[in-house]
Amino acid sequence: MSKRAIAHCPRTAGLPALALVAAALGVAGCDGLQYVHHVAQAQFSINRETEPIADVLASGRLSAEDADKLRLIVKARDYAAGTMGLRAGTSYTTFYDTQGQPLAYNLSAARRDALLARTWSFPIVGEVPYLAFFDEDYLRRVERRLQDEGFDTLTYELDAYSTLGVFEDPVRSPMLKRGTLDLVETVIHELLHNTVWRNGATVFNESLATFVGRQGAIEFLRQEYGEDSGWPAVAVRFYADTDAVNAFLLRFYEDLAAYYGGPGTPEEKTAGREAVFAAWRTRFETDVLPLLNYPDSFRGYGRLPTNNAWVLANYRYNLDLHVFAQVYEAAGHNWAAALGVYRAAAAAPGDPFEYLRNWLRERAAAAAATRGGDDAGGPGG
Repeated sequence: MSKRAIAHCPRTAGLPALALVAAALGVAGCDGLQYVHHVAQAQFSINRETEPIADVLASGRLSAEDADKLRLIVKARDYAAGTMGLRAGTSYTTFYDTQGQPLAYNLSAARRDALLARTWSFPIVGEVPYLAFFDEDYLRRVERRLQDEGFDTLTYELDAYSTLGVFEDPVRSPMLKRGTLDLVETVIHELLHNTVWRNGATVFNESLATFVGRQGAIEFLRQEYGEDSGWPAVAVRFYADTDAVNAFLLRFYEDLAAYYGGPGTPEEKTAGREAVFAAWRTRFETDVLPLLNYPDSFRGYGRLPTNNAWVLANYRYNLDLHVFAQVYEAAGHNWAAALGVYRAAAAAPGDPFEYLRNWLRERAAAAAATRGGDDAGGPGG
């Protein structure tokens, strides 16, 4: 497999993210009706211009490569719904062509002297640390205002998002620029949002979708192409690289948080933070990059921007993925059982991550007690 075939958009350059189109249903605590009107108008325009995928494929207007990717999306969607049990509804049964224009943009912001995100509150989705825009001029005006208020900002183009089942989510034409692995993961990631969601818990929601998207992609590629195709092995190696990079970024996050929590005024912390970023850029180049299977796919992390919004964007998509993996393993690699636990965590009061850890501890204790009872009842017991 070529590196081009597995190229995975960095989470800060093209990550699958939830656009706040659900805000069209109302507004509470946001910056005003202008934003809601802007998002609602764009979403309803998209809804009017979608076409059934079968019609798009029959038209012959797509290149052979794009037609194959569209068929792959349909297969991944059917796998996610039929095998994994994700709530697909009518998502990814239609196609929206942006005519070569960007679909939308994501904007997030954070304080410059602390790892503290600027957040907004909306009906349905709760408190979130990012906004979606369909008009770049509007995006830039809001971005400049946030910067003038003293925030770091991060913007990037979106090619996919979930409306949590409020609207039909079509395949958006910019998605076809993704490689095979990235495309399958994105479809499953977004359908997970339709299936399990906790208001105001962005890190839990996005990190869960990251795990399910990745694991589902490996299993889909194994079924679709076979183990001998090389695709499952490529996916496993690539995600091993991703885990190594995420472990590095978590250590960086913790070091940066300790720096901001130390002595000094906000102005002094902002002025001195470049030295922290510079040191970790060097560590990535020397300690992480040489050990990766596909270093070219991750080389950009050696240019960590001095930007807290960037740091938080990576953090919220990749926290404690091993906890979700342990639940899936403890559930016997059964998606129905695992999704039931994830839903329970999302619905329970308190920290959903702690709910999962407690579930794992209780399950381990029950298994140990069962083993102990078996041993006691054996010969000579």
